[in-house]
Amino acid sequence: MYDCIILGGGLAGLTAALYTARAGLKVAVIEKEQCGGQAVMADVVENYPGFSGSGYELAEKAESQAVSAGAEIIYDEIESVSLNGAVKKAVGTLDEYESKAVVVATGASHRKAGFKGEAEFLGAGVSYCAVCDGAFFENKSVAVIGGGNTAVSEALYLSNICQKVYLVYRGEKLRADYALVKRLEEKENAEIIYNSVPLEVNGDKSVEMLVTNNGELNVSGVFVAVGLVPETKLFEGLLELDEKGYIKAKHGLKTNIDNVFVAGDCRVKSLRQMITASSDGAVAAEEVIKSVEESEKWNYQRKPYIQYC
Repeated sequence: MYDCIILGGGLAGLTAALYTARAGLKVAVIEKEQCGGQAVMADVVENYPGFSGSGYELAEKAESQAVSAGAEIIYDEIESVSLNGAVKKAVGTLDEYESKAVVVATGASHRKAGFKGEAEFLGAGVSYCAVCDGAFFENKSVAVIGGGNTAVSEALYLSNICQKVYLVYRGEKLRADYALVKRLEEKENAEIIYNSVPLEVNGDKSVEMLVTNNGELNVSGVFVAVGLVPETKLFEGLLELDEKGYIKAKHGLKTNIDNVFVAGDCRVKSLRQMITASSDGAVAAEEVIKSVEESEKWNYQRKPYIQYC
């Protein structure tokens, strides 16, 4: 049995794993796809203090640190959980896992824009990740749907690859940071189209046109960046969720169930960034350490997991 299992291998989960492992706990991160979460899609990370590089590189370093500290990384998809009681259980497609504490760090997935053909043309011109698929559209025209930091960052990345980039936004003013918007406005091959709603994509075998309420755009690719949906369906009826499905957290990132904590994009919070995900992971880990120590009345010499300079 583990001292703690961490559901999700994004930056929140990996940070929680690093801190708990360094404190001497037996900990496992259970991830269904690839460690790093949303971070791996960032071409350039500019707002994580002390780090310069891609999101993939940041995630790779975080995973390496957690493993070096003693955390175990398990690739499995959890299908059900039992969180009440002293022993927590997570049942995956490959195995079952028991622990004294759980950190829910399942993150969030891409929200669908809802235009006609979005699902049908997925992988044939419709994408949710410019870093992943941008290279397929070299010297072609593409559209990005959205008006936040992610959408503008995607448009900036694509502007270095594509012939033309349209940023299609339903509002009158972008929600993205001023610095990002300014950079996009300075791109000669980028155009921002305001008050524009995507209606459908057309094409033969792949996307050839995006139809909006303002007209038609001849594009080969459409990148959707309209927000996130929390990956919390597994916890419905168990953990307290808000109306959007995000997990409610108390002080110390505690949930409504003892020794179950939450961290990262899947929880109710005002700012979802890489740095806040890591912060959540550290806070949740500290609470896990306390809870395990209290429940087991451990008598061991903890390793120093925080160093002050």
